[in-house]
Amino acid sequence: MASRSGTRMVRGVISKKKPDIEQAAALQRAGQNAYKVGDLQGAIESFTQAWVANNEDTSILDNRAATYCKLKQYSQARADARAMVKLAPNDDRGYLRLAKILCLDGNFDKARDIYEYALQKLPTDHPGRKAIEQLLRRLQDKLAGGNRRDPFMVLPLEIAELTLQRLPFKQIVAMLRVCKGWNRFLSGLASLWMHLDLTGARLRVPWTSVRNYIHRSRAQLTNATITNIPPSTMTKVLDMLSRCPQLEHLEVAVPHDQPKQFYSKIQDFRHLKSIVCGADIRLSHASVGGILSTLSKLERAAFLHVWDHSNRGPQTWPQHLPNMKSLTIASSQENNQFLSFRDVLPGLGLSVYPNLEELRLVWDPARSQSYRFDPVKEEEQLPPLRILDLRGAAVQHNFYSILPTSLETLRLFSGSIEASHLGGNLLTPGENELPNLKTLVFNDTPWVNRSTLSLFLLHSKAPLRTLHVNLCHNIKSEELLNVLNDSNGANPELKELTDVGVACMAGMDDTSVKSLWVTLPNLKILDLSQTRITGCTIRMFADTWTEGPATAKLEGLIIKGCDDVSRDAIDYGRQMGLKIVT
Repeated sequence: MASRSGTRMVRGVISKKKPDIEQAAALQRAGQNAYKVGDLQGAIESFTQAWVANNEDTSILDNRAATYCKLKQYSQARADARAMVKLAPNDDRGYLRLAKILCLDGNFDKARDIYEYALQKLPTDHPGRKAIEQLLRRLQDKLAGGNRRDPFMVLPLEIAELTLQRLPFKQIVAMLRVCKGWNRFLSGLASLWMHLDLTGARLRVPWTSVRNYIHRSRAQLTNATITNIPPSTMTKVLDMLSRCPQLEHLEVAVPHDQPKQFYSKIQDFRHLKSIVCGADIRLSHASVGGILSTLSKLERAAFLHVWDHSNRGPQTWPQHLPNMKSLTIASSQENNQFLSFRDVLPGLGLSVYPNLEELRLVWDPARSQSYRFDPVKEEEQLPPLRILDLRGAAVQHNFYSILPTSLETLRLFSGSIEASHLGGNLLTPGENELPNLKTLVFNDTPWVNRSTLSLFLLHSKAPLRTLHVNLCHNIKSEELLNVLNDSNGANPELKELTDVGVACMAGMDDTSVKSLWVTLPNLKILDLSQTRITGCTIRMFADTWTEGPATAKLEGLIIKGCDDVSRDAIDYGRQMGLKIVT
């Protein structure tokens, strides 16, 4: 084919010595418009004419190469891209276009070579190097098989199983839908289906899903947390779970309209070691006693809605529970009569619960006299409790002296003390030094005053790390500071307190907080909610973050309901690194 006068052919690319920039630009725009409307052949013709008019603008070749790619004419596209590289070796567009064409044509190895060649030719400060480096890494991963190989086929079975066991149940279910191979692989790993947890479900879960889960576990389910299912299917779900001989933990938080039927079903779970019946499941006091008697292997039990406390209940309770380690009894029942402890929990002696470590008796809302806490007779001792949580308890004068030496955490919410007035020695000191007590929490406890608080802080040798005296209106900030600084009965462990709460304490202002900070040099978290502090307190704590590492620093500050603290002070504290909860 003869070439036109005054032109020459370079590997299929028409070259012209004198460029006509304006004509070339008009023809290039015409080609781009034709490409947009799908007239690819017309676009090729326009780009070719544009290149004839201006053989110095490599963007014209770039447009024509892209059009050839659209037509899957890769040889012509490669010719244009190579011409771009030859004419402008310092322009990254030529390398990018050529490598992309090679990838489209399946020549991944050659595309990798082009990226590597581009990195050799382009200057080190070229702005296009970063994009080429990223594309090279992706292509190298692709050639190595990293993005195309099934991880479950590559990893050893033990490693894949350990990895999957760290994923939440919701993600495992989503992975079942990826492909049939993953579905078969995941369904075949019975170990993944040992713990059924429906707490993350956004919609109601049909009972058939529970059945399928049990089927995947081959009926070897060990843990089940049942919630977010239709209440009408609860009986059917319990029936299916009762056929899993390895089930050890059961938590149910679904409203149940037939407590007697629920109680009869629960008795079929003879191998349970842990059970939690949520606040939506109303169980009579007698039913709770029957469950504890029937399920003799229980180590942990929580019943969050117990009702019908009466003197008839204790007769159904077991006399010996050697395996029980944690027990929670909760109720919201309003009682006209003052309940004795034996109406709530018949006996708490060491002979009944020799291994009990955690006890929680919770009334919601907690009142001053929800029940009387007189757990043991004079000749009896409490079990080796580590955690004691009482809400709404009316304690006796010997409460402090009967606490076990093993106690590590004591929480008291509301309640009262059987005494004629607040003040003086309300509690009998005894010889108890609470050598293991690390957490002491009083919340809205009216009998806490300077005398009773001194008993826990000074008479004892408790190695406290957490102390909360929140909403306790019979003790003021000055009295608390006097107790903490008492030189006569000082407990040296008090200086090691790291978490302190004084919410709504009378007299707690900027000056008192500063004294508290000096008294407790190791303080890390401080709750000053509903106190009269100002932004000066926040600045005091925040400024320590600018000092050296040897300076003690408060890490967290809770200031809910502190109306005198400005937003600017809060923003300043957070900028300095102080975590502030408002």
